[in-house]
Amino acid sequence: MTITHPLIPNLAGIAPADMVETIGTGKYAASYINWARTVQLLREHAPGWLPELVPAADGGVLHPAPNGSYLLVRFRHGDFTTPPVPQAVMDNRNQAIPLDKINARDITDTHRRGVCMAAAFTFGLAYELWAKLPMESGYHDEPQREPDVAAILCSISKSMSMDVLKTSYEAAMQMLAPEHHPAIKKAASTRKAELASQPTEETT
Repeated sequence: MTITHPLIPNLAGIAPADMVETIGTGKYAASYINWARTVQLLREHAPGWLPELVPAADGGVLHPAPNGSYLLVRFRHGDFTTPPVPQAVMDNRNQAIPLDKINARDITDTHRRGVCMAAAFTFGLAYELWAKLPMESGYHDEPQREPDVAAILCSISKSMSMDVLKTSYEAAMQMLAPEHHPAIKKAASTRKAELASQPTEETT
């Protein structure tokens, strides 16, 4: 029989306005939804989908990178997992923290940010906020910054199925400014052709 996987839910538009909070003042003012509320929305509207961290080569959770490291966050539903989304380990100024300076608090804060970002990218959850504020945090006052265009395009290019590709494409078109839409369409078109050329995996 043909191997199937669960349909990835579209959670765009379900986050209510009364969940939005504001931290900071002036250029550091930020609107966000607390990570705990984000996870509760996932439980209610995407039952069975659980966040998890992709282990690094050494068995830990930190993936080394130039001048720092990052976590890879994905969602699991049974045996099916979504494409991982990277989240850099940063300080409250959005600067990468050197690998040897990272502490336990940095990892837990990054995990919460990464789950919220991955939920927006994978399911479209609270994408309305991330389009203007691409980092959710319940801990630090953080200035606004632009979405990581390269990471988003990379995730599109690594979509594991047509359904995942469709969800990633729609989320990217919503999250990124129109100037990036041609690159999104190109990445999606290339990956679609690659997936179409792959034989259907079957079991007997």
